[in-house]
Amino acid sequence: MRPLPRFLAAVLLLAALAPAGCGRNKAGLLLVPTGIRPAPETWPGGMTGSVYFYSDRDPGLALPPFPPTRVELFLGGVSVAVDSLAPDSRDYHFTGLAAGTYSMVVRSSAFLPVSRGGLPVRDGVLDAGSTVLTLNESAVNHAVYIVGTMPGFAFLDLQMGTTQCNQDTVGIHTYPGDFAVPTDIPAGTYRLKFVDDDQNTYDGNLIGWGGSPAETLVTPLASQPTVHGSGPSTDLVVRFAQTGQYAFRLDARRQRFSIALIPPAPTAGARR
Repeated sequence: MRPLPRFLAAVLLLAALAPAGCGRNKAGLLLVPTGIRPAPETWPGGMTGSVYFYSDRDPGLALPPFPPTRVELFLGGVSVAVDSLAPDSRDYHFTGLAAGTYSMVVRSSAFLPVSRGGLPVRDGVLDAGSTVLTLNESAVNHAVYIVGTMPGFAFLDLQMGTTQCNQDTVGIHTYPGDFAVPTDIPAGTYRLKFVDDDQNTYDGNLIGWGGSPAETLVTPLASQPTVHGSGPSTDLVVRFAQTGQYAFRLDARRQRFSIALIPPAPTAGARR
């Protein structure tokens, strides 16, 4: 007998292996790929939302720059992701989250922290909605003084109260204040700090709002970021561009300050 052609033999073999009739979807003996792969390197889940800052004394918190804010996600009690809001945005964004039910803690230094739970993330982006932070007045409601190497702003002047700022709105401190004796600051470079109050000083190291001594700032300064710390390592270094009296403003909620030259008062007989 002549052997069958190769292609015909292959067809007959497949026909013999295939189940007959309408049972073609039943499990057979052939091994087929299952499509299973290792876990993905990047998870498809995500989360987004917004943070609002509430103060019944100052609606200006609805406008940028917004207070520095940290949003932290937890899964199973373990911190898994952190996002810091940009000064001009109230929104946070997380990507690459594994499926699970998350909890969240939102913090800003001048506000009471807020914790949220039961945030389910699957294979898409969860809109967590809005989180509202309430101003913690005890964190910013205190006396503030300006202390520096400028004439009239020494530690002794702080003790006399002549460099004390006004606080017309909780968390916003301005100089000259009611107890201040404005004095000319000669043009030059000085170290300074917004000191919270004199009871928070020890061994000459002043605790308050400063910056990095490695950076020299030049007046005028508008909405400049500031950080809280103690000692010379957190002093502000400022070059006053010209001699004159200066106005200082600290917003402890937004962690920002400004310094501007006070225009001289018009002299008698000056043309209007």
